[in-house]
Amino acid sequence: MKSSRDTIKNSKVTLACVGLLFSMIVMYLYFLNMSVVQVVMRSDFVQQKHQLNTEIAQLEAKYIESQHKIATRIATLEGYDTNTPKIFVSREAASFVLGGQ
Repeated sequence: MKSSRDTIKNSKVTLACVGLLFSMIVMYLYFLNMSVVQVVMRSDFVQQKHQLNTEIAQLEAKYIESQHKIATRIATLEGYDTNTPKIFVSREAASFVLGGQ
């Protein structure tokens, strides 16, 4: 027959194991929740990053277009003509670029 000390000791060990199991379940659920929250936050940040990159690209395109307009205006003010004929290289026959002039 078991003594009362053995019963009390087994009871305390059982309670400790149940408490440990319960705390481990709570910690598992907490960390699982936090990982889901982090994934959602990361996807939001990635979406914001793509949106900002798009806005930056649009602003850069506007900036370059404005630079070209300003450069064209400055060139016409100083007497340069922008309507010069263009010379293209042909790969059909071996020739120099300025061979016809």
